Amino acid sequence: MFAIIRDIGAITRETEIKTNAEFRRLGLANNAFIYVIRTYEKPGMFLGELADSVQIDRTTAFRTVQKLVNNGYLRLENDAKDKRLRRVFVAQKGEAVYPELHAFEQHTSDTLVSRLTNDEKDELKRLLAKLVY
Repeated sequence: MFAIIRDIGAITRETEIKTNAEFRRLGLANNAFIYVIRTYEKPGMFLGELADSVQIDRTTAFRTVQKLVNNGYLRLENDAKDKRLRRVFVAQKGEAVYPELHAFEQHTSDTLVSRLTNDEKDELKRLLAKLVY
């Protein structure tokens, strides 16, 4: 069973290497592109919610978000009801690159599972959902 986890890790690392190389030219290496994608797809998340959605510790996520704000990809707004919360939105620069980020993510995903049948894809999704992490 340990080999399965190693295989999942290898797939993850290889995917990260490719995406980081692809988006380094945009200043979105070190998985920063993930924050733009998640925020575009679910605008208005508070910072902690975004950190949880990318499965990164909150301190690292907060630093990355601040860099993305400084670089014009994201913007922060105070919550209208709870001033302690800051909500994250995609800025104009982030909106401009989202189609490229999404297309690359979709292509990578499609390539990764290209040899699986639809039933196998459904089974893989079902089995991965049962993993606890």
